[in-house]
Amino acid sequence: MKMFEFNLLSALKKLLQKNEKNQLRTKIIKYSDRLLTEHGNEICSEFFKKPFKSFTYADDPDWIGYGDISMSVYDTAWVAMIPSKIYKESNISKNFSLAFPQCFLWLLNNQDMHGSWAGSGSGGIVPGLAGLLALGLFRLHSGEFFEIKLNDLGITIEQFIATFEKAKKFLQKALNEWNLDNFDMICYELIIPYHLSALARLKEPVVFDFPESERILQEGQRKMSLIPLDKIIILAKSQPITLIHSIEVFCEKLDLSQIQNKNFQAINGSYGSSPAATASVLLHAQKWDDKAFEFLEKIISNCPSYAKDHGLVPTICDVGLFETIWMLHSIGDLCLNIRANEKINLMSKHIFKKKLFPKNLALIKYLSALNKEHGGTIRWTSWDNKIPKDADDSTVCNWLLKKFDSDGAVDLDIIKNTIKNEIVFIRDFIIIPERTFSISCNVHAINLFVSEYQSLQSNNQNTYIIRKFKLEEIIVTATNFLISQREKDGIWFDKWNKSPSYVTFKANNLLLSLQEHPNIYTRLGFTTEKVLRDFCRKTVDWALITQHDDGSWGEPSNIGPGNLEETSYTVRLLKTASKNWLDDKKIKLALYNGRKYLIKHLDEAMKNQGYFHTKQPFLWIGKQYYTVPRVIKSSILASLWDD
Repeated sequence: MKMFEFNLLSALKKLLQKNEKNQLRTKIIKYSDRLLTEHGNEICSEFFKKPFKSFTYADDPDWIGYGDISMSVYDTAWVAMIPSKIYKESNISKNFSLAFPQCFLWLLNNQDMHGSWAGSGSGGIVPGLAGLLALGLFRLHSGEFFEIKLNDLGITIEQFIATFEKAKKFLQKALNEWNLDNFDMICYELIIPYHLSALARLKEPVVFDFPESERILQEGQRKMSLIPLDKIIILAKSQPITLIHSIEVFCEKLDLSQIQNKNFQAINGSYGSSPAATASVLLHAQKWDDKAFEFLEKIISNCPSYAKDHGLVPTICDVGLFETIWMLHSIGDLCLNIRANEKINLMSKHIFKKKLFPKNLALIKYLSALNKEHGGTIRWTSWDNKIPKDADDSTVCNWLLKKFDSDGAVDLDIIKNTIKNEIVFIRDFIIIPERTFSISCNVHAINLFVSEYQSLQSNNQNTYIIRKFKLEEIIVTATNFLISQREKDGIWFDKWNKSPSYVTFKANNLLLSLQEHPNIYTRLGFTTEKVLRDFCRKTVDWALITQHDDGSWGEPSNIGPGNLEETSYTVRLLKTASKNWLDDKKIKLALYNGRKYLIKHLDEAMKNQGYFHTKQPFLWIGKQYYTVPRVIKSSILASLWDD
């Protein structure tokens, strides 16, 4: 009798576990479907009816782009610097007013107790310098009418001075503690020297003395000496240049009136898909720019209320195709896993086949049409033909086309040419190479080449054998570089996301996938599969020892010692690890606790639009740290799927 009761309880327990798993799977598919629906409808209200036609909005001057991205203190401060058209044309202090006073008021009303607008660490330096400069320029431009102009905005002189002094105090402390070697932001070696110089030129100069001051100025001079400013205007007539994205740092070196033309300005009025760059043209060009002003008006009015704690304009005007591609990178992986799973329950299968997969495919077709339209490579903005094509977005886009679109043409030679040095060490280009490599971009490229290598495995024709050999050379060279960049504790760092989890899970999963290709892993120095797994095991052990007690990983958030984004990346690393170390109880336990943490917060994270703007850290690296909620949500959903 007792044995019967035990067996019954055991059977009931298994049934409950199965039901829980089926419920979670159905929820994951529903949330994924909702995410794609929300995204597609933002591209175009008729998107899922006419995905092939949706990119024709590029000719619409009212289009400001699409995508969910955080607001930026840095860019808001630059917009706050812009004087009104009347003042710009008269240059008389009595006529001074601001083009966007709401941005200036935001700076006065959103400073924290430490004097920062973007956190107390080194990540607050660039936004802090821009905010302080905006305050200083107000005092400079208003001249003898300074107090009157403050009163017009409802600001007392005491409030202004307190905000100004607190910002100075914060910046001095942050700069004193700053280690240049542990800091990497877009163009920071030019952005920081520019703001330091501009602050020193104010009527009441602000000068900071700090340990790294000489070094950052020298680095800025070195970088500036490599950029042929005299050729930029000519170059932009024949090809887009990414330099326009950070044009504000060249205000002292370049007459911005020269870029007020169709070679630089997008059809919607922005410059470089950057509010700061667009603001700098309005501020420094001799002629007022109505199109740029109207564009900034539109994006300010489009700022969601839940995101205003971090500014009134986004860090990138249009996150566009980056969001589409990176979201599909995770959702596509999820779809491949679901499609391969014959045991999912009927309800989940129905929602997948009728809703999620068709929407995933519609977005793939959209990317395929754009890819073809632009000659096999793609940029990261949705509309801006003044932004160059991007190696990373092009690589991931073409990986998606290979996986889902049998009619989509993927030309690896074009991809290699976009990468510039064709085989390895992908950098990001302005006119000259950037300082650092993107490890994640190299991983994405290797994955694409491995995918093509696999498709050639069964073909014995001479032309295919030659192509396969060339691909093997590329993969081996690139992967050797990837291995050389791993840190002693088994992790990698990347220039686009400050969390090591982001690139580490991608790199380790790639290396483990090479077990299917003995020709490759033996050439990398791994004599057996076990030797390769042992190398990767160090990374897995790093994940095991860095998990917080609540099951999370990463930087603190408003909900605990870790956060959802980094936890999703590490769970994806351990999911792959669990298939290679099947009986490892430590991996199973860490994976169980990580997934439990994600499930606990899943509903709020997916339903609350402001969740990633207000409760989670900003980990993505631009001119300042930012967040891309839909990309993060897609990673969470992919991490929770249990095969």
